[in-house]
Parts: sequence; C-alpha cells; structure tokens
Amino acid sequence: MLKKILLVLLIFAVIGAAVYYSFNIIMNSVIHTKKEIVLPDVTGKSLVEAIEELSPLGLGVRKEGEEFNNNVPPGMVLRQAPPPGMNVREGKIIKVTISQGGEMIYVPDLKGQTVRAADITLRSSSLMIGEISKKYSVVREKGIVLSQDPPSGSAVDKDTVINLVISDGQPPAGTLLMPAFEGAKGIDAREWAIKAGITVEMKSEASSSSVMPGNVIRQYPEADSDLSKFDNVIFYIAAETKAEKPASEIVFNYTLPGTGGSKRIRLVLVDDNGERDILNAVRKPKEKISIPLQTSGNAVVKVYINKVFIEDVVLN
Repeated sequence: MLKKILLVLLIFAVIGAAVYYSFNIIMNSVIHTKKEIVLPDVTGKSLVEAIEELSPLGLGVRKEGEEFNNNVPPGMVLRQAPPPGMNVREGKIIKVTISQGGEMIYVPDLKGQTVRAADITLRSSSLMIGEISKKYSVVREKGIVLSQDPPSGSAVDKDTVINLVISDGQPPAGTLLMPAFEGAKGIDAREWAIKAGITVEMKSEASSSSVMPGNVIRQYPEADSDLSKFDNVIFYIAAETKAEKPASEIVFNYTLPGTGGSKRIRLVLVDDNGERDILNAVRKPKEKISIPLQTSGNAVVKVYINKVFIEDVVLN
C-alpha cells in the first residue's frame, strides 16, 4: 500500500515538473519574440505628445500623478519610469508624472498690520518680507503697514519677497498730508479743504457700491500724499441713485474644477442694474460655492479663475 502511494506521488511530481518547465519555455519564447526598444525621452512633452511618440513603438503610457515644479510648464511630462535610454520590450507600460507648473501663492493683504504680524502672515503663506521703507502718515500710526509690493491678491511664486511701506507716524510741523475721506460726508471733506486753504473741486459720480449718496467715493490725491506737490484736491461724490428694477431672489451654485492647487475665483454678476462683484477670493479644488442673489431682469454670472475668463453662467 505504501509503495502505491509513493508511486502516485512520484507520478504527480514528474507531471508537475514537466508542466512547470513547459510553461517557462513557452513564456520565454513569447517574451523573446517581442521587439526590444531603446526608450525615448518624453520629458518636457505634453501627455498627448508622449502617447503619440510611444504608441507606434508598441509602448503604453500611464499617468502616475502630478507635482508642482517651477522649471517645467504645467501639463508637460516631469519624469518617466523607466528612464529614457533604457532597453524595454514591446508592451511595456511607461509611467509618467505631469508638471503642475510653479506653485502659485496669492499675496495676502498686509495693510493695517504691524511688521511682526505681517512677517508671520507671509511666512505662513511661504513668502518673505523684503525691503521695508518708511513714510509719514496721518492715516496709520507708527509701525503699521501702509502699502505692499506686490499688492494683495497677486499670484506669485513660492518664497517671493514682499516689500513693505510702513508708517513713520505723524509728519513734522509744516507738512500737510492728505487725509482719507472715502466714505465720509462730502460736505465735511469740502469744509476741511477750505479751512486748510486748499483749492477743492467736487464731482458727482454714479456709484454701484454701498457708499451713501452725498458721501465721498474716491479722492485725488490718495491719502497720505504730500499736498505741497498738488495744486488742488478733488472729491468724487456719490450721486443720487436711480430707482432699481424689482429684484428676484435666486441662489447661484458653482463647483470649482478638481485639478491643481488653490485658485483665485472672481464672480461678477451682470443684470439690468449693472455689473458688480459677488465673490473675489481664493478657494480650494472641488469646493462648492453657493451665493444667494437678488437679480433684476436678465442676469449672467461671469466666472474668472486665476484672472482668466472661464464662462458665462446664465441665471434663470
């Protein structure tokens, strides 16, 4: 009985070995019948160009992912695996990583902050403080940021230097600086100019903002300007608004594209009452935006992403 069992096991072992070696012979034969190819370099080319170059060679392409890179334009192959110059056989799948371009950072608004607070804000955004200059100011107290370069909202590369102008406090005696009158009553701005002995001009201007009729929309020159360099000042006063057409309630919904990093999205509502921004901010990919609106007549929302016009969304 034992001899029969051993004989059966021996037969199965012989059959298994025969199948294994036969399979290896067949596979080696199949593999070695495939043509061997020197892998070309597709880095720096678009995904479509890479496919067009590799497909005729019998090679496949698979996108592995995307990465930020300041030196390779977005949409181009950043690297490939296996690397170029390597010998591969037909049917090989070439993995490629696509560049997203340089990582863009939106410059935060630093006006009104101390230098220390501005430094913390910039570092948290992967930016740095550059040159700091001083300027007398009647608008901000000493040590507070008055302006910046590049301005807030600008798209810049990571580690970009942001230059600041900070307040050096009140000017010395005899120096007259322009106050900030935006939003103030026009009559108060005029009285200040007359008392200061400055020639003043008042101009009426339509306003789509929240400035009340009779109040200052804007001024010339800008706040903190040295008035010894100007012959006169001009205040642009919000005119009485015309009666608007009846408004209807609607909710505008929009979903951002799901690729790349954070983007600045600007939404502009255009209806019978004119044109006005309803959103101008940085948002993440795939983020859903929902904004209640009051529209008059035919209404369209213009969509801009990273300052590029994308589409018109017609509101029903």
